[in-house]
Amino acid sequence: MRGLPGAGKTTWVRVNLPGAHVCSADSFFTGDDGVYRFDGSKLTEAHNHCLRCFAETVAGLACRADALPSTIVVDNTGISAWEISPYYNLARAFGHDVRVVHIDCPPEKAHLRNVHGVSIERIGEMDRKMTSEKLPAFWNIQIVTFEEPAGG
Repeated sequence: MRGLPGAGKTTWVRVNLPGAHVCSADSFFTGDDGVYRFDGSKLTEAHNHCLRCFAETVAGLACRADALPSTIVVDNTGISAWEISPYYNLARAFGHDVRVVHIDCPPEKAHLRNVHGVSIERIGEMDRKMTSEKLPAFWNIQIVTFEEPAGG
């Protein structure tokens, strides 16, 4: 997944890929009680946790395809190619098809919907960075405009 905080990435996954195995930095901050408690000082640790979850899952799929889900999702912002490339390359190394789903959403709308408290200024910076950088032409990229379902 790729998109601004509040763009609808998590909801898109829930609606379009039910049953997918999801790896995300956000899961690191979600306790056993299901409550999300973000701590910016642990962001690097959260992203390392996410990459490790993904690596273990794709490696497991290569060895035990019958025991693990057929769809794995990385549900992070993926603003820059360097953030996506470790996941993309790992999946390809294990022989998996890879698709980057980019959720297109105006920064103002994303700001209103984001549950992480990211400022409109920061979201604007992320949007400028994301729109100015071209991802590798050989990557399979799908751009979608996603409106959350009513009540979603």
